[in-house]
Amino acid sequence: MDMNAYLSMFIDESNDHLQSLNENLLKLESAPDDISIVQIIFRSAHTLKGMSATMGFEDLAALTHEMENVLDLVRNNKLKMDDFIFDTLFKGLDALDAMVQDVVGGGTGKADVSAIVTNLKAIVSPDYKTQGAPKAEAASAPEKSGGEAGADIELDQFQISVLKQSIETGHQVFHIQVTVQETCMLKAVRAYMVFELLEQSGEVVKSEPSVQDIEQEKFDRSFSVYLITQHTSEDLKSRIENISEIESAQVTVMDEESIGMLSKPSRPETAKPAAQKDASEAKPTAGAPAAGGGGGAAAVTKTIRVDIDRLDVLMNLFSELLIDRVRLEQLASEIKRGDLTETVEHMARVSGDLQNIVLKLRMVPVESVFNRFPRMVRDLAKTLEKKIDLIISGAETELDRTVIDEIGDPLVHLLRNSLDHGIESVEKRVEAGKPETGTVNLRAFHSGNNVFIEIEDDGAGINRERVLSIAVKNGVITAEQGAGMTDEEVYMLLLRSRIQYGR
Repeated sequence: MDMNAYLSMFIDESNDHLQSLNENLLKLESAPDDISIVQIIFRSAHTLKGMSATMGFEDLAALTHEMENVLDLVRNNKLKMDDFIFDTLFKGLDALDAMVQDVVGGGTGKADVSAIVTNLKAIVSPDYKTQGAPKAEAASAPEKSGGEAGADIELDQFQISVLKQSIETGHQVFHIQVTVQETCMLKAVRAYMVFELLEQSGEVVKSEPSVQDIEQEKFDRSFSVYLITQHTSEDLKSRIENISEIESAQVTVMDEESIGMLSKPSRPETAKPAAQKDASEAKPTAGAPAAGGGGGAAAVTKTIRVDIDRLDVLMNLFSELLIDRVRLEQLASEIKRGDLTETVEHMARVSGDLQNIVLKLRMVPVESVFNRFPRMVRDLAKTLEKKIDLIISGAETELDRTVIDEIGDPLVHLLRNSLDHGIESVEKRVEAGKPETGTVNLRAFHSGNNVFIEIEDDGAGINRERVLSIAVKNGVITAEQGAGMTDEEVYMLLLRSRIQYGR
């Protein structure tokens, strides 16, 4: 039996079940004693396990099985949900999502989830009720130095020659390894900010992964670069780690000897496998209603999945049909036969209705994008030690699929600004006479032929003086220009590309 024929269906349904698991686990966190929600979560996990085992993705099936054991105890009232269990299950979902994305990229869906499995096994053990959550073991990778620091980057002879010549002319050569925080939701954005800083400080000779892969977030948490500069290692380390959500920057000084150790004649050039290229170009379809159990008493809808390329072909064919219809209308007006005119008019009405249907086929509710944000807000609120409610409205508003694919990252960035810089800490909100819990509203609505998406928070608002100071510092405006600007004009500066408010 050829399982490749079912791979696309497996990926689509796995994404649906993972979304359902995330949504319902968030609901359960708000109502931990609601067993009906646990039953829904258990059924989704059970279905995902069966699908994974059938397709031969044993690591996926094994991890889901361990999560299922915990949920089984909860639904049978043998275990009470607590913060550690919720955190462990959410980490399990993140691992499952990473495995599915590996499958999307042509991989085998394998991952090291031993730490999560250990915690899941500890939760179902009889000792959990008496001993509580197991203590986390501190594990950190040893720092590299000297020649070992650059061992993760492939350099050709020309690049090695450039690095050596730079040292001879009095420049510094550094190998820099940057690690973003585990909770970072926009790794590519943070990496871009690091590269912008490095390019202002010197010349980046090589990066690993490649710049293109980093822009597409095809890296875990760390990336490395070789930099030629006149700056000191301490200065670079401080400036990089000052960027939001950067966990650490490891800066190692390279000398001619350590650079020479990177030159290995037998080292083959690394080429991107063709299979990987094909997988990166293929994008899984999403946005259709979930086929699995995830919605309680929701109405049953009959849907099928259609590849977006087929819709494009359909749209092109329909355009050709419209051209022929106009030509027929011209001929009918010239020939002036009643039966021909009547037929052409009927064809015009039918093709008009068909046009509306074809256009609607490309429309997707923004819910497919909004659904990812409750989990993100939950995790970030815990990290920032803030209390935040996310209120979503207008999720049923529809947009063209191509727009849906593009708006996700900008919305994440705007939400992060609200959570990081807008909503105050619990202490500051209490001092200001506000409720401890901040509110972020995310809404979408139609207005005429346009769709508006708004993000509003009840936090401290925008700091006018801070925006002006950064704008002046970056050379966008002068201090004299800033003094005469209205509040609205100052706030519009946030949309200028060289302003990075909150840094």
